[in-house]
Amino acid sequence: MRPWWLCAASVGAVVAFTPAAAASPEDIFGFGPRSPAMGETGTATSYGADATYANPALLSRVHRNLFTIGYQAATFDLHADGPGSPGRVSVLPMKGIPVGVEVPVPFGGLLRDRIAAGMIFYTPTDVLLRGKILFPERAQFPLLADRAQSLAVRFGLGGDVGHGVRLGAGFAALAELVGSIDIAALPGGGVGAHVDDQLVASYSPTFGASWDLPFDRAPDGSAQWRVGAVFRGTLQARFAVEVDASKLSTLKLPVFNIAGLAQYDPAEVGVEVAHERGPWVFALGAVYKRWSDYPGVLEPTILCGDNPCAALTPPHIAFADTIAPRAGVERTFALPRHAAIRARAGALFEPTPLPSSLPSSQAYDPGSQMLVDVPTRFFDASRVVLTLGGGVDLGDVAPFTLDAWAQYHVLLSSSLDTSTPEVQGSASLSGSVLAFGAIVGVRF
Repeated sequence: MRPWWLCAASVGAVVAFTPAAAASPEDIFGFGPRSPAMGETGTATSYGADATYANPALLSRVHRNLFTIGYQAATFDLHADGPGSPGRVSVLPMKGIPVGVEVPVPFGGLLRDRIAAGMIFYTPTDVLLRGKILFPERAQFPLLADRAQSLAVRFGLGGDVGHGVRLGAGFAALAELVGSIDIAALPGGGVGAHVDDQLVASYSPTFGASWDLPFDRAPDGSAQWRVGAVFRGTLQARFAVEVDASKLSTLKLPVFNIAGLAQYDPAEVGVEVAHERGPWVFALGAVYKRWSDYPGVLEPTILCGDNPCAALTPPHIAFADTIAPRAGVERTFALPRHAAIRARAGALFEPTPLPSSLPSSQAYDPGSQMLVDVPTRFFDASRVVLTLGGGVDLGDVAPFTLDAWAQYHVLLSSSLDTSTPEVQGSASLSGSVLAFGAIVGVRF
């Protein structure tokens, strides 16, 4: 019979295999009324609050006050077939409310119409922060399924410095959960617990630039070619709750550390070229994502410091950096009194950072009272995304805008090796994601 603390450490470490729900909603679907419909482009084409994420330098194109509010949702149809895999993987749908504000800074003189600010606030409709702790052998798509379930805020400021050059900066804030649970015996018998949980914010910087190229000008002198670049820093939201039951009995119980990543955006660099000719806008770009810094599963349930205590360590997964190409197009149909209708479409390819095979994990088997190897079913697949949408601006008729978008994500069929020394096998991955959103804007 092994000591009870070895059993607890083993079971606790398996529970601590925390597939982090990774990334905020804009990293999956884009933000704003235009980018999600145009293949998630925008580094060289954005104007309005969506530039807060796509490229804050382009906020300098804002010359009117606009408040937007909307609704977006996504459903997931994800499949993992193979030994020990369930077939269809159950995933909760994503639902959230984006709120945006874009405001030109009312300077005069040389700074007139050159500086503007934007903010986007996103909140899920049913949670403030969602993170799951699952056993490693449970089939799961942590890089895709729960990534959009977190409170998020982005702010940006952009300026036109002249000669077609625009610069901008901003930051993102993401909610994370920290706290503690103290469990103790009550004087009259029974057990009580004191819970102290807090939502705190983590931050990440954003920097952007664009240049209106000086050749091939339109008849009115406006630029028809623009290049844009943006850097977004690593953004992560950790959840960490310590459970202390040492006062519950005379047994020396360890402090359990229920911790991991609830959300994770890798550091990103985006570049894009846009061509605006008459009513047409074309955009072509790519985003480099530094997934190799993603820590994946962060912490075991029992932290031992430098002293061995038989607690299990989550396996190391070698995530790879990715480059995601994307393209979009917009056509404007002008109407009387400065009103307009816009049609949008686009596509992108999102490669998976997950390797083609995963290391096995260890778990405590109560039957044999031994540690055994179990497959790590931490799934993801490359995606092809098709996007579509449109918008109406009522111009001088009324101070309202209405935009809508839809996306269809197709997970490319792939095979992921999940073999262990005892069990040989792989999982066949496939599926789709359907997302949509609608945003109403009011000029003020």
